[in-house]
Amino acid sequence: MDSPQQADAHAPPNYRGLLIHLENRLGTCKLLVSRAAKEPADLLLPTGVLDRLVREMVRAIYKNNRCYHIRARVTETESLRALAPFLESLADDPQHDLETARLTFDLHAAVKDYFGGGSGARPDAAHGVSRGPAEVIALRGRAP
Repeated sequence: MDSPQQADAHAPPNYRGLLIHLENRLGTCKLLVSRAAKEPADLLLPTGVLDRLVREMVRAIYKNNRCYHIRARVTETESLRALAPFLESLADDPQHDLETARLTFDLHAAVKDYFGGGSGARPDAAHGVSRGPAEVIALRGRAP
Protein backbone atom coordinates (compact mmCIF):
# COMPACT_ATOMS: atom_id res chain seq x y z
CA MET A 1 0.00 0.00 0.00
CA ASP A 2 1.11 3.52 -0.68
CA SER A 3 2.09 5.75 2.18
CA PRO A 4 0.09 8.98 2.46
CA GLN A 5 2.99 10.87 0.93
CA GLN A 6 2.98 8.55 -2.10
CA ALA A 7 -0.79 8.64 -2.50
CA ASP A 8 -1.02 12.45 -2.53
CA ALA A 9 2.10 14.53 -2.09
CA HIS A 10 0.02 17.60 -1.13
CA ALA A 11 -2.17 16.04 1.58
CA PRO A 12 -0.52 15.53 4.95
CA PRO A 13 -1.31 12.34 6.89
CA ASN A 14 -4.49 12.85 8.88
CA TYR A 15 -6.53 10.99 11.49
CA ARG A 16 -9.40 10.05 9.17
CA GLY A 17 -6.98 8.82 6.49
CA LEU A 18 -5.13 6.76 9.06
CA LEU A 19 -8.34 5.08 10.24
CA ILE A 20 -9.37 4.28 6.67
CA HIS A 21 -5.93 2.75 6.11
CA LEU A 22 -6.31 0.71 9.31
CA GLU A 23 -9.73 -0.49 8.14
CA ASN A 24 -8.22 -1.58 4.81
CA ARG A 25 -5.31 -3.38 6.50
CA LEU A 26 -7.18 -4.99 9.42
CA GLY A 27 -10.51 -5.64 7.72
CA THR A 28 -13.98 -4.30 8.37
CA CYS A 29 -14.73 -7.02 10.91
CA LYS A 30 -12.16 -5.43 13.25
CA LEU A 31 -12.42 -1.76 12.36
CA LEU A 32 -15.24 -0.15 10.39
CA VAL A 33 -15.01 3.54 9.46
CA SER A 34 -18.02 5.72 8.67
CA ARG A 35 -17.02 7.73 5.60
CA ALA A 36 -19.86 10.19 6.33
CA ALA A 37 -18.70 11.01 9.87
CA LYS A 38 -18.03 14.62 10.78
CA GLU A 39 -17.05 14.10 14.42
CA PRO A 40 -14.48 11.74 15.98
CA ALA A 41 -17.15 9.98 18.06
CA ASP A 42 -19.02 9.02 14.86
CA LEU A 43 -16.00 7.82 12.89
CA LEU A 44 -15.95 4.22 14.12
CA LEU A 45 -18.94 1.96 13.60
CA PRO A 46 -19.47 -1.01 15.92
CA THR A 47 -18.15 -4.36 14.71
CA GLY A 48 -18.48 -6.43 17.87
CA VAL A 49 -14.96 -7.84 17.50
CA LEU A 50 -12.75 -6.31 20.18
CA ASP A 51 -14.58 -2.98 19.76
CA ARG A 52 -13.50 -1.64 23.11
CA LEU A 53 -9.80 -2.29 22.48
CA VAL A 54 -9.92 -0.79 18.99
CA ARG A 55 -11.71 2.32 20.29
CA GLU A 56 -9.17 2.71 23.10
CA MET A 57 -6.24 2.45 20.70
CA VAL A 58 -7.57 4.87 18.09
CA ARG A 59 -8.68 7.29 20.83
CA ALA A 60 -5.13 7.19 22.21
CA ILE A 61 -3.78 8.03 18.73
CA TYR A 62 -6.25 10.94 18.46
CA LYS A 63 -5.30 12.33 21.88
CA ASN A 64 -1.57 11.80 21.53
CA ASN A 65 -1.54 13.68 18.22
CA ARG A 66 -3.58 16.48 19.86
CA CYS A 67 -6.19 16.23 17.14
CA TYR A 68 -9.09 18.66 17.23
CA HIS A 69 -11.09 17.26 14.29
CA ILE A 70 -11.08 14.09 12.17
CA ARG A 71 -8.91 15.58 9.44
CA ALA A 72 -6.25 16.83 11.86
CA ARG A 73 -2.66 16.00 11.01
CA VAL A 74 -1.11 12.94 12.67
CA THR A 75 2.53 11.91 12.93
CA GLU A 76 4.15 8.51 13.03
CA THR A 77 6.05 9.30 16.23
CA GLU A 78 2.99 10.38 18.22
CA SER A 79 0.79 7.61 16.81
CA LEU A 80 3.28 4.88 17.72
CA ARG A 81 3.89 6.49 21.10
CA ALA A 82 0.13 6.25 21.74
CA LEU A 83 0.22 2.50 21.05
CA ALA A 84 3.25 1.81 23.26
CA PRO A 85 1.21 1.24 26.46
CA PHE A 86 -0.92 -1.36 24.67
CA LEU A 87 2.18 -3.25 23.51
CA GLU A 88 3.74 -2.96 26.97
CA SER A 89 0.61 -4.39 28.58
CA LEU A 90 1.00 -7.51 26.43
CA ALA A 91 4.58 -7.94 27.61
CA ASP A 92 3.56 -7.41 31.23
CA ASP A 93 0.68 -9.91 31.14
CA PRO A 94 1.69 -13.41 29.99
CA GLN A 95 -1.98 -14.46 30.18
CA HIS A 96 -3.22 -12.18 27.37
CA ASP A 97 -5.42 -13.81 24.77
CA LEU A 98 -4.18 -14.44 21.26
CA GLU A 99 -6.79 -12.30 19.49
CA THR A 100 -5.95 -9.25 21.61
CA ALA A 101 -2.25 -9.74 20.89
CA ARG A 102 -2.83 -10.19 17.15
CA LEU A 103 -4.99 -7.10 16.92
CA THR A 104 -2.53 -4.98 18.88
CA PHE A 105 0.45 -6.10 16.81
CA ASP A 106 -1.44 -5.80 13.52
CA LEU A 107 -2.69 -2.30 14.32
CA HIS A 108 0.84 -1.22 15.29
CA ALA A 109 2.23 -2.60 12.01
CA ALA A 110 -0.55 -0.94 9.99
CA VAL A 111 0.19 2.44 11.59
CA LYS A 112 3.87 2.08 10.65
CA ASP A 113 2.83 1.06 7.14
CA TYR A 114 0.57 4.13 6.78
CA PHE A 115 3.56 6.39 7.31
CA GLY A 116 5.82 4.28 5.11
CA GLY A 117 7.97 3.48 8.13
CA GLY A 118 7.96 -0.26 8.06
CA SER A 119 7.71 -3.45 6.15
CA GLY A 120 4.28 -4.07 7.62
CA ALA A 121 5.74 -6.89 9.71
CA ARG A 122 4.27 -7.34 13.15
CA PRO A 123 6.52 -6.60 16.16
CA ASP A 124 5.53 -9.86 17.81
CA ALA A 125 8.57 -12.12 17.72
CA ALA A 126 9.66 -10.96 21.17
CA HIS A 127 6.23 -11.88 22.54
CA GLY A 128 6.33 -15.55 21.57
CA VAL A 129 4.10 -15.39 18.51
CA SER A 130 5.54 -16.69 15.27
CA ARG A 131 4.68 -15.18 11.91
CA GLY A 132 4.64 -18.58 10.24
CA PRO A 133 1.57 -20.61 9.24
CA ALA A 134 1.07 -21.82 12.81
CA GLU A 135 0.88 -19.61 15.87
CA VAL A 136 3.40 -20.52 18.57
CA ILE A 137 2.87 -19.18 22.05
CA ALA A 138 5.86 -19.29 24.41
CA LEU A 139 5.06 -20.60 27.87
CA ARG A 140 6.84 -19.10 30.81
CA GLY A 141 10.11 -20.84 31.41
CA ARG A 142 9.85 -22.94 28.25
CA ALA A 143 11.11 -22.24 24.76
CA PRO A 144 8.66 -22.87 21.90
